[in-house]
Amino acid sequence: MIEPLTPESLARASTFSKPNEVYELYARLRRDAPVAKAEPRGYRPFWVMTRHDDIMAIERDPATYAAGDRTVLLPEKVEAIYEAKYGDRNGVKPLTHMDGPYHRAHRGVTMDWFGPKNLRKFEPQIAAIAKEFVDRMEDLGAACDFSADIAYWFPLRVVMTLMGVPKEDEAQVLRLTQRLFSPADKDLKTQDGEKSASAHDGVRDVFAEFGDYYRALTEDRRKSPKDDIISTIANGVVNGCPMAEREMTSYYVIASTAGHDTTAASIGGGLLGLLQFPDQLEMLRADLGLLNSAAEEFVRWTAPVKHFMRTPQQDVTWHGTTIAAGEAIMLCYASACRDESVFPDGNQFRIDRKSNPAHLAFGYGPHFCLGKFLATMEIRAFYAELLPRLKHVELAGEPTYIESTFVSGLKSLPIRFSF
Repeated sequence: MIEPLTPESLARASTFSKPNEVYELYARLRRDAPVAKAEPRGYRPFWVMTRHDDIMAIERDPATYAAGDRTVLLPEKVEAIYEAKYGDRNGVKPLTHMDGPYHRAHRGVTMDWFGPKNLRKFEPQIAAIAKEFVDRMEDLGAACDFSADIAYWFPLRVVMTLMGVPKEDEAQVLRLTQRLFSPADKDLKTQDGEKSASAHDGVRDVFAEFGDYYRALTEDRRKSPKDDIISTIANGVVNGCPMAEREMTSYYVIASTAGHDTTAASIGGGLLGLLQFPDQLEMLRADLGLLNSAAEEFVRWTAPVKHFMRTPQQDVTWHGTTIAAGEAIMLCYASACRDESVFPDGNQFRIDRKSNPAHLAFGYGPHFCLGKFLATMEIRAFYAELLPRLKHVELAGEPTYIESTFVSGLKSLPIRFSF
């Protein structure tokens, strides 16, 4: 007999290799235990919150619920490594780990760059990259692993192009991303076949490698700025001063990793949704005007970012349960995206869903995903190129999922197709 999942299961990366079971756990917690205590071995205890409105209320109150105290779920031994190396159990300091004026000042460095007004000028470039990868898919013949062969690489090329990173360095960035987001998944490989590190092995070195890689590019963009993300960060000013190296490295890390990993998961998960709900595939093929709502549904359905942690600065009470100041809360965004109170048919994949702005897959409040507009632009561009050319597509094997408690999506999506 298979034991049912518990809140402690959310600390095991392998749990997320079976998303249907995770969604069953979320539904049970929403119904029976909307505030649940988790005490997994090897981790500091935390609370689990799964209801949409509760998570939204926490995210709109950053004064009470801090992001920087404990931002993501990490084993105690990894927190100790980070504490020794950086003086901070979170490790380095990307935007997701910041609070208050400090966060606003750093977010302001790139906020306009990632805004829809600025990104529109890159639409032709993104469309050209989408064509390149649909051409690549066609060249593969009648079958491929859509996730490993296409979905990982298209958004990586887009982000690296907008960052200003050379094409030949893409595999290196993907390798570092997988080590950072999915260190417990031993099967992940880069294009050159190298396996990612075993569970948290070498975790101290990932940020250092990113820092070493971007140092030369930073020096170049300070001398000769371009219209790219590296130039914007390298020349960024925070409270009248150049950005500190630690914060700058962290900015590069979040821009070059979160910028493609989550979008790749949504592109792959979106195709799986279309295959599992073929009426939605036919609806979208018949009306590409639905791509705006479809892109949002791809993200809601996949919900690549499974959680962030927030820490109350004072005692708080939820549903009759008191959480003491300093006790971390896991916000389960993927659960919020299927909450029956907001999405009565949340387990259905519907590309014309009207309530999708309410989904929390991009977060909410001051930490709302900075790359949201870029992500949905990429999804629209890719499927606008693919669907008019694709005559037939079907599953050719069992999909598998990345084992990660933080960012997870399809690892493999075998398909057969014809153009």
